Amino acid sequence: MTRRALALLLALALAAPDAGAVAYNDVLPGARAMGMGTAYSAIADDAFGLFYNPAGTANTPYVQGAGTVGRMLSPRGPLSFATGAYLRPYEAINTATIGAAYHLERQRNGGDIDSLLFNYSQEYKVRQIPLSKPLKIGANAKIVNSDSGSGGKFGIGFDAGVIARSNMGLSAGIVLSDFVTALAYPRPGITLATAYTWDRRFTFAGDFRVRGGLAEFYPGIEATFHQGLLRVRGGKGLSLDGVNTLAFGLGLNYSPMILDIAMSLPTGGLNRSGGGYQASFSYRFGAPSFIGQFVGQAAAQAETLRTDLSNLEQKQKTMSQQAGTAETNKAAAESQLRVLEKRVAEAQDEYRALLKRNDELDYRAAEKAAALMGRPKPVEIKVRARPAPPAWPKRHVVKAGDTLRTMARDYYGDPNQWEKIYDANREKVERGLPSEGALLLIPAP
Repeated sequence: MTRRALALLLALALAAPDAGAVAYNDVLPGARAMGMGTAYSAIADDAFGLFYNPAGTANTPYVQGAGTVGRMLSPRGPLSFATGAYLRPYEAINTATIGAAYHLERQRNGGDIDSLLFNYSQEYKVRQIPLSKPLKIGANAKIVNSDSGSGGKFGIGFDAGVIARSNMGLSAGIVLSDFVTALAYPRPGITLATAYTWDRRFTFAGDFRVRGGLAEFYPGIEATFHQGLLRVRGGKGLSLDGVNTLAFGLGLNYSPMILDIAMSLPTGGLNRSGGGYQASFSYRFGAPSFIGQFVGQAAAQAETLRTDLSNLEQKQKTMSQQAGTAETNKAAAESQLRVLEKRVAEAQDEYRALLKRNDELDYRAAEKAAALMGRPKPVEIKVRARPAPPAWPKRHVVKAGDTLRTMARDYYGDPNQWEKIYDANREKVERGLPSEGALLLIPAP
């Protein structure tokens, strides 16, 4: 049902004929919205937001009072307007907000209008819709007195709106506006709106409005600087009485006070009678001051840096301890290696002594056997002295089939000592094999 309703609204919006102008009763207040080219229906989060989307004021955390004055020019005549608005949280419902606003316009040769709005909005979680944030829903009850020059008309009516949001900074809104009984008031309208906040600094917005014979698209952008203190805006302005304009504005969010100014200039040249200006003021009672917020943010950042520094120091301490343990283990391993080498040398000495002892025992046994059999004593065989150990290092020319292990076996009698040959000839060994024809140095065993 939701998809079908959205599709129907979009089809109605696209089917509406395009018109190139707006009238005096299409002008909406708020310097922030004006600076963004009135592309504000998917945001609408200040005291003037109830004029664009009555759902935008939902879950307002502070009591707010706001006022704005402005003036616009057109070929028909200058238009002046002023607005006052008031919002406060509704204690009976945790996420609800109530508010009221009064708006008046006066245009020479155009018409006059007075509107009194009563707003109710709240956040509402719809289980059937998988949204990361609750929906904002809201409505205005309004009393209107309009005079287009042919007599005044009094009427009552309502506005209604919805805003859906995501954690990715994307929001979308639908507004049904100006369902009023006054005949001189504009016919009901539909607004489809969207906004996207990128990097918490840039907000891109667009409103597609359909009202009677008028169908127009209003794009806008807002950029935030200096911890939210300064905001710069721009967008397409209202084409009042057929004059196209370009809007831009500035905002100073010096909490709890907020100041906004906006201007619009005719795109056809400054000599045309068009454009306008507006100034808004709002105060949020009980909101933290900007200085407090700035100091708090700086303190939070400093605390984060201290925590990171402490973590780095702890990691450094842990790594130093691990390095000390590794050095201790290395020293212990080297000590064990020296003990093992000493034991190997002692075992070799014992082995040579046992060989000598065995030769002596063989000689004595032969001597005793000769005496028992009446034979002459065996001639003592003198063991030839072992030849002097060969001179080291040796040199070896690599032949086909030679490997480091075979050379270690031939020269040392132990193929497992191939690493000695490898360490002395690293540059002549490729992928574990000596290069054929290379002259290798064979170190002492």
